Amino acid sequence: MSEEQELQELVVKPEENETKKTSLSRTLISLALFIALDYWIFKSWLAVLLLVSVIFIHEAGHFIAMKFFGYKGVNMTFVPFVGAYVSGTATNLSRKNKLIVLLAGPLPGIIIGCVLLYLYQSNYNETYRQLAILFLLLNVFNLLPVFPLDGGQFFQTLFFEGSRIIQLLFLFISFCALIYFFFALNYAWVFLIIAALVLYRISSINFNNKVRKKLDEEGIDYACSYDDLTDAEYWQIRKVIIGESKLLSKKYSTEEQADDEQQIIKYIENILVPAYHDDLSVSGKIAFTLIWATAFALPVLQWLQFKSYF
Repeated sequence: MSEEQELQELVVKPEENETKKTSLSRTLISLALFIALDYWIFKSWLAVLLLVSVIFIHEAGHFIAMKFFGYKGVNMTFVPFVGAYVSGTATNLSRKNKLIVLLAGPLPGIIIGCVLLYLYQSNYNETYRQLAILFLLLNVFNLLPVFPLDGGQFFQTLFFEGSRIIQLLFLFISFCALIYFFFALNYAWVFLIIAALVLYRISSINFNNKVRKKLDEEGIDYACSYDDLTDAEYWQIRKVIIGESKLLSKKYSTEEQADDEQQIIKYIENILVPAYHDDLSVSGKIAFTLIWATAFALPVLQWLQFKSYF
């Protein structure tokens, strides 16, 4: 009996958790918690309603785009004191699709904010002014080329995704920029939280690179999606991951399968590198860059034009 056959008899690749599916209850529970905690801070239902509306429209753009491009397990989750995010797994890894998904969040909010700013100029309605400021601040901020904001992910996908070294350099620059904003904006703690997420991302990338190097040395193929992974490949990659992680080695055995393998599955999915459909030409990159620049510059120019009204 071959080694591969022995491995296939030893373990059967477990199915992904149900959390991979879209869950309305997850969104509603996180939204309720977000509203309750933000009301505790602002003491105003109107302020919370405006904030939730702006965040929801932003994240709904990501959500709709992901659904349109066939992402699996698309979920919107609200995070108290921070905002919200939409998660999902691409079934067709396309650079163009990913860029559209990233822009689908801030672009609608910026357009709405610019329209509200023009309306405020016409009738000086205070509600228009407040909403315009909220829409523009949140969405223009998200376009900043700092990871993990939409703008940071946008430029990483557009230019840096192919090189691990450049990707790490981009993350380190993002971390330094976030620390600068933290001090420059009077200890704005939200930047410190995002900076911590960037450090975690850097640590994850370093771990993934270490595991992939080991897999390359052992001739183990990881250029596929989880669905296409064989039982034997699952077990081989699992053993390497556990061997490289002190945390996982305390919880999982390399000799036998655990009752719950979901944490291992997440690690393996991060290691896998499915075929990437690079459908973006040089002219396409220029076009996407111009869209980002226009979306970023338009509200800034409009703000400067009408700043006397504020």
